[in-house]
Amino acid sequence: MEKKLTAQGPRDRKSYTVTLPIEWIKLQGLDKTKSVKLDIIGNKVIISQHKEKEQIITINSKDYPTSMIKVLQGLYRAGVNEIRLDLADNTMVEEILDIIEKKLIGYEIIEQKKDYLIIKDITKESEDDFKIIFRRIFLLLLELSESDDIVQIRALDRNIKKLINYCQRILMKKGHVEFIKTPLYYLVLDRLEKLKDEFNWFLQISLPKKKESPKLEYPELKEINILLRQAYELFYRYDAKKYGGYEYRTFQLKNKIKLDAKVEPAVIHLHNMARILNSLYGDIFTLRFDE
Repeated sequence: MEKKLTAQGPRDRKSYTVTLPIEWIKLQGLDKTKSVKLDIIGNKVIISQHKEKEQIITINSKDYPTSMIKVLQGLYRAGVNEIRLDLADNTMVEEILDIIEKKLIGYEIIEQKKDYLIIKDITKESEDDFKIIFRRIFLLLLELSESDDIVQIRALDRNIKKLINYCQRILMKKGHVEFIKTPLYYLVLDRLEKLKDEFNWFLQISLPKKKESPKLEYPELKEINILLRQAYELFYRYDAKKYGGYEYRTFQLKNKIKLDAKVEPAVIHLHNMARILNSLYGDIFTLRFDE
């Protein structure tokens, strides 16, 4: 939809106006007595109701007896500020507390009764936080990938997960300053989360088994660590001449690992399919829980 600008005011203090579609005005319940909120995000102007409606979602824990982590993460990432969680009994409370503490920055239980909990966001997300925390996630992932300390690996895993959830929540609620790139940043965060999981699982399996470093037992790990660091450096100082070489090395390494795998290569793909399906179920909840 294109709209023409109309000049308003004297020549030396001229401003411009644009009309809003009547369909949108009616849908939002607006008229000339109301005001709207205007945000400038990159090269876009976002107009919304002056006061955002407080979103309170009610969830019955009986519907999700084995999926609470997907439910709470999905609501958190979707930008929900307050949740009433109806409880059939108290057996899930400890699990819920653990999820909030380890994965969801800003969520706190503000009311707890025998048959329900109220969870609320007590922070205010900022677009300015995103840039700093996004870089921090990359740096912590580099630290995790090179660690040989199980305790540190588990701590880094929890910290990175919380920060990724927080950044995805900011993207859903505020968008990115480069508005058109918002879904791409969300996707990159998902990739970083999956890399974090793989490093965590791999290191916790391989470190206790061998006295020597996993880098000696698995030379591919050294190459992966190098490529991860190069990805970080390329993101913050892009170089078109280097990009093609780095990208092709990841393609070659992927195929080499698959062909050299000690387990049947087909099993690798079955694992990846199951993992992607598990993530897909989380996405389905986030997109459809309010219908």
